[in-house]
Amino acid sequence: MQQKMILAILICVTFAFWIPGCKKKGVTTSDSIKDCFTCNTVSEGTIFCDDFESETPLSDRYFEYDDNGGDFVRVAKVGRGGSAGMRVVWQQGETGAGSLKKSFGRTPDAYIGKQAAFPEKDFKEIYWRIDIKRQAGWLGGGADKLTRAIVFAESSWSEGMMAHIWSADNFLVLDPASGIDESGTLKSTKYNDFANLRWLGSKKGTTDLFSDANADKWYCVVAHAKLNTPGLSDGVFEFWIDDKLQAGSYNLNWHGNWNADPKNYMINAVLFENYWNSGSPKLQERYFDNILISSKPIKCNCD
Repeated sequence: MQQKMILAILICVTFAFWIPGCKKKGVTTSDSIKDCFTCNTVSEGTIFCDDFESETPLSDRYFEYDDNGGDFVRVAKVGRGGSAGMRVVWQQGETGAGSLKKSFGRTPDAYIGKQAAFPEKDFKEIYWRIDIKRQAGWLGGGADKLTRAIVFAESSWSEGMMAHIWSADNFLVLDPASGIDESGTLKSTKYNDFANLRWLGSKKGTTDLFSDANADKWYCVVAHAKLNTPGLSDGVFEFWIDDKLQAGSYNLNWHGNWNADPKNYMINAVLFENYWNSGSPKLQERYFDNILISSKPIKCNCD
């Protein structure tokens, strides 16, 4: 009997992704983070949650969804713990491979405001999460663009601030930028208006999640952005990987005194991106799961 029980446990551990009943919420797998994420019950402060278990069209959840001709889609069993998730396929040499854009709070026009969560509110501070894994045998590091929080200041997509999380070599970096000058005047006139942006200083993380040895592993990335008090340099941008703080800036002047005008827009979108500046070196895949946007701190691990 004991030998049969040991054999059953070994089979369940080995084939947990395929055998119903083996995978239980809160059970630790080979990853350091327990597989307990769910959008069925959400914590205080939740603005938006997507564990990709719903079959509702993504265009009904996000204001813009680019599936890249079917290469960035929801797929069963590619998510964390064998759940549903998003799979992105890069063709060799391809740069852009699809994106999800989620709006919330007040927005400057109806297009950005499609499917917006809490459309009457202002958010001066948010936390957001995304889980990411690259296929076994992945080549090329972090594939550059991953996610960013944005203040869309006008219907032209001019950006009041951008809290970028993207890759450098095998690491993630935070790279904050503002389209508003230090006196509080909007200078940005369009999306990625580089000529009118202030770059506030990039900082590299400490976990080499994009090394070749760490392919085929899930990582939980959480970021936090807080706008500055009008007229002060006390804005915040920081991020964690698997609950370990990677880097942070705590004296940012995102907006000057822009926030003092109640008509102006605050943080109102988060983008989840697949954009590789130099293109993928080969045909390969990576996966997203467990998107969460909140006004309260987010933990990767279970309580």
